[in-house]
Amino acid sequence: MQLKYKEKEFDIKIENQNDNQSVFINNEKIEFSSIVISANVFTIINKDEKSNVYVAEDDSRFFVNIDGNNFTLEKVKAEEKSYGEDEKNLGDKQVIKPPMPGSIVKVLVDKEQKVEEGEGLIIIEAMKMETTMYSSISGIVTEVNATAGEQVDSDKVLLVVEKEKDE
Repeated sequence: MQLKYKEKEFDIKIENQNDNQSVFINNEKIEFSSIVISANVFTIINKDEKSNVYVAEDDSRFFVNIDGNNFTLEKVKAEEKSYGEDEKNLGDKQVIKPPMPGSIVKVLVDKEQKVEEGEGLIIIEAMKMETTMYSSISGIVTEVNATAGEQVDSDKVLLVVEKEKDE
C-alpha cells in the first residue's frame, strides 16, 4: 500500500511468518515480533526493545501512536499519487504532472532554478483543495509549462527537474 507522511510517499508491505513479521518500507526490510492485545493495540518487539502501538483508521488515514508519539499517515489512492511511478523513478529526472485536472494556483520556481529534494515546486487547486507538488530530487528546473490561473488536465507535464550533470 502507498502511504504519505509529511508530504513523502512510502510503499509499505507487511509479511507475517508465524509470530514474526517483516515490514518493507520502500523495499527496506524491518523484522520484528508482536504481541496482539486487541484488534488495534499491540506490542512490537525489535531486538531487545518493546514498543506499545495503537492504530486506528478511517477511509483516508491511519492514526498511529507508538509509545506516546502520534503519527497520521495518509492513504494514497492510485489516482492521487503526486507523481506517476514511471515519472517518480526516472532517477536523474522528475516529471511533474497534476494528480487530477485542476487549476494552477502558483508556480513556485523558474526555469533554470536550482531546487533541493523536498522543495515545493507548484501549487494546484482541484476539487476546492490546494495541493503543493514537491521535488523528489535535487537538481535544476529544465521545463516550466504552466502559469498561474491556467486550467490543466492530469496528463499535462507541468515541470521537469533534472539532476545536475557532472562535467
